[in-house]
Amino acid sequence: MRIKTIACLGLILVAEAAVRAQDIVPPPRFSPTQEGVPVPPAPGIGPNSGSSRGSTGFSASDKAAPLLDRPFPSVVPGTGGTPWEPDGPFPPYNPNPGPIIVAEPVWPSPRLWFRAEALYWWTKASPLPAPLLTAGSLADATPGALGQPGTSVLIGNENVNTPGRAGGRFTLGFSLDAEQTWGLEGTYFFLAPSSTSQNVSSDGSPDSAPLAFPFFNPNLPGEDSSLVALPGTYAGSASVTVQDFFQGAEANLLYNVQDSGGLRWDVIGGFRYLNLQENLSFVTDSLNVFPTAPGFFHTFDRFNANNNFYGGQIGVRASYDNNRLFLNGTGKLALGETSENVGINGGTFTNAGGNFSAPGGYLSQPTNMGSFSQSRFAIVPEVNFNLGVRLSPWASIVVGYSFLYISSVARPGDQIDRVINPTQAPAITNNFPGSLAGQARPAVVLRDTDFWVQGLNFGLEFRY
Repeated sequence: MRIKTIACLGLILVAEAAVRAQDIVPPPRFSPTQEGVPVPPAPGIGPNSGSSRGSTGFSASDKAAPLLDRPFPSVVPGTGGTPWEPDGPFPPYNPNPGPIIVAEPVWPSPRLWFRAEALYWWTKASPLPAPLLTAGSLADATPGALGQPGTSVLIGNENVNTPGRAGGRFTLGFSLDAEQTWGLEGTYFFLAPSSTSQNVSSDGSPDSAPLAFPFFNPNLPGEDSSLVALPGTYAGSASVTVQDFFQGAEANLLYNVQDSGGLRWDVIGGFRYLNLQENLSFVTDSLNVFPTAPGFFHTFDRFNANNNFYGGQIGVRASYDNNRLFLNGTGKLALGETSENVGINGGTFTNAGGNFSAPGGYLSQPTNMGSFSQSRFAIVPEVNFNLGVRLSPWASIVVGYSFLYISSVARPGDQIDRVINPTQAPAITNNFPGSLAGQARPAVVLRDTDFWVQGLNFGLEFRY
């Protein structure tokens, strides 16, 4: 009986031990016999916790506790932030995770860009091949006429250099797709109006030099002159002024053919417009000096040229971008037509013997006054180079160089015909009104030449 009782108590203790063993549920895929897989430490328990632990960071009493009663971390300490996957084996403990590497920021590709630039450009000098004012000698048969020993050219017979000037250029672009394969871009630029003058005067004193307007007289035929200042009789002055204004616009479709490793190639195609306006005026004034009776002579001649180019263009753009600096170069070629419009007018005024006026001065006469136009085929190549520094993902500063060439334009100085029939020119004969007798000169001469601009650009670019 006693033996049976002891056996029953033993079976009861074995059954209770089996039930308690079933309450301890290990983590998934956990094997207590798996070697080399440490038990992850609980938060605040580890080699640096200040307590005496084993190599796994747990004490013997910790290991005896049920595993599910311990708070398992989602990130194993000492692994540099490597996440622990509950369904897999625990990663090995790494006491030296190494340096943290911060990657270079990659900014998102923009869909919209706008650039505003300040320009400082130079233009080709304005041609003035005709001599307009000379200094002569009273010892010559015709003072101031070309070919006389004492004659020197003071105005004209050379190009008029125009100074560099400021301007502006504005570019707006938009990518049609997120991959930036297709895009639209428009640009407008202008140069501020420029004015350059040359002035010469003589006070009419007895020891002053005579000033004269030289011309070729078809009635002689030969070189002739008309005095503007005569020593002891009348003082005189003359000035020539050249003014110009230049602007342009274009609209282009962009197609990306390559974009890898920071290097991008785009093909460009679109429409281009350019406008060059240039005016040349020649003014003379003569005023009698004592003891000659008071009187004055005033003349003016104006030559205006307005050029409009219209054409289609193609080009290519190469860009390199490393997120902080970028370089790009653009080459374009436009083919089209330049509409060249020339206007000529002038007048003469005097109070000598009464108040008189007449159309035409020296260079402009009824035979060449009016408005005239012609169209010429033209080519327009342009190159641009830019260096940019990104201040942020959306703002950059840009500096660059540009060169643009137009093969055919009309410039006012080239439209001067220095062959003048004086019979129709009261400024030369002092006969009001003039009446043409003989050859109808000066004539309309529509000549064209080339033109270029070049210079530096500084600006800001915004990309979104």
